Amino acid sequence: MYSLSRFALRKNLIPCYEVLKPFNSLLRFQKTEAVSDRSGDQESATQGKPFQDIPGRPKNFKSFVEFYWKSERFTKGYKMLDELFQTYGPIFKEFAFLGTYSVHLIDPVDQEKALRAEGKYPTRVMIDFWLEHRQRRNYFPGILLLQGEEWYRVRHSVAPKIMRPKIMEENIDNFTAVTKDAIARLAKLKEECGPDRHIPDLEEELSKWATESVGTLAFDSRLGLYEDPPKEEAMRFITEVHNFFSISHKLFFSVSRRLGKNFSIDTPLLKKFFKTADTLIEIGEGFVDKKMNELKEMSDKGIDNTQAVPLLTYLLTKKELTPQEVVGVLLDVVGAGVDTTANTTLWMLYNLGRNPHVQDKLYQEVESVVGKDADVTSQSLAKLSYLKACLKETMRRLHPVISANSRILDEDIELRGYHVPAGTFIVLENYCTARSEKYFEDPLEYKPERWLREQREEAHAFASIPFGFGPRMCLGRRLAELEIYLFVCKLLQRFQIEYNQGPLEMYQKILMVPDKPVKIKLIDRR
Repeated sequence: MYSLSRFALRKNLIPCYEVLKPFNSLLRFQKTEAVSDRSGDQESATQGKPFQDIPGRPKNFKSFVEFYWKSERFTKGYKMLDELFQTYGPIFKEFAFLGTYSVHLIDPVDQEKALRAEGKYPTRVMIDFWLEHRQRRNYFPGILLLQGEEWYRVRHSVAPKIMRPKIMEENIDNFTAVTKDAIARLAKLKEECGPDRHIPDLEEELSKWATESVGTLAFDSRLGLYEDPPKEEAMRFITEVHNFFSISHKLFFSVSRRLGKNFSIDTPLLKKFFKTADTLIEIGEGFVDKKMNELKEMSDKGIDNTQAVPLLTYLLTKKELTPQEVVGVLLDVVGAGVDTTANTTLWMLYNLGRNPHVQDKLYQEVESVVGKDADVTSQSLAKLSYLKACLKETMRRLHPVISANSRILDEDIELRGYHVPAGTFIVLENYCTARSEKYFEDPLEYKPERWLREQREEAHAFASIPFGFGPRMCLGRRLAELEIYLFVCKLLQRFQIEYNQGPLEMYQKILMVPDKPVKIKLIDRR
């Protein structure tokens, strides 16, 4: 995702550009093939204007300072992207890395062309200090940090289990049990804070719910976050997951860390990150070791992917991955599934609170299809079309947890009449696409109806792809959606959501999170 290993102070402070565009994608920050100014002169099977003619801001210190201030010190970089597209058109390039350009696309037609140009082993950028930690510990890097054939081998050991439609049916009972505990916890907090107070630290409560839910999937057991008192190991785990991402955010912008790396010096913050990552591996290994002992008798039997067995049991008994690889995969599942799910749910509750007419329509659907108190089933879930539209609109609209997608081209292609060579870092600016009147009618309005079959707008299929596309699309899409569907249904069955504060903006902290606490009130329906 970023190449920071060659950070050095050179003339015009060119290295500062390594932090110029960190936020347009969750994983944009690692070493990539350099595309120089001479790339337009390369011979290519494609015909088009040379790469160097793609418009964009000049690579000077003034551009860096401008971006720094307009993005509010790199915390709201998305604000400048609309301006750049208005200035340069639907394609522009930026000097993102030392000697390397990134090409930014807003039109879904161009985005589709770039995504369909990826090969069997799509390459994307990675966070360098995540990989460095695993390499120093001589530990399996995990799916997120693998490339090529090794990535393909590991992903295809997991995908047959986790991407099947049946995975939702297999996990719905566990997720429902966790959701009920979470709603009971919110009800208790509501009573403690009084009728006129918002739920305190709703962000933390949603994170706890998402962690407990994904824990039942990854580790085949309840973590104990809703026990009284919560299990110490579970609280330690959720704390370290938070630390992992918060420290990662700080490390990415840490000039001292980059300078230190140039001289093989570990900064205190990097040491803190390594300690947190070590702890997560230690806890993950504990869960896996426990399950291996339970499976000792059946470990030699083997199973096929049609059996309704938990993910951890499946991976251990299938024996395609080593125990260390299993731990790495499960930590990826937890790491990728907690903050993304929690923050998407947070934004959905915020949108429902700000749009009472949408919330009322959704409650009517839930009451009609599921009932006032009944649990959601696989059969009833299939009929909750407006619920699914509300989630899709949340992820499209102004509050996606990931503002862009990215790839490194595997082959030369032509975009907007320009020759773009293999090795170019491509950024698909989905957030800007969603805000454009060219691609969506009333783009700034929260209108779930646009996704209903009978009222569906003629939007391009690639105008909203929050889970990505192709071989590297999100493995846990079905499960993340299931978690959110169950939680929102159960919450609406018991409470009306009220939000009377001002509008929130997005704050870029690897993921897109609210820039202020979300002060939501819950009003009893009974």
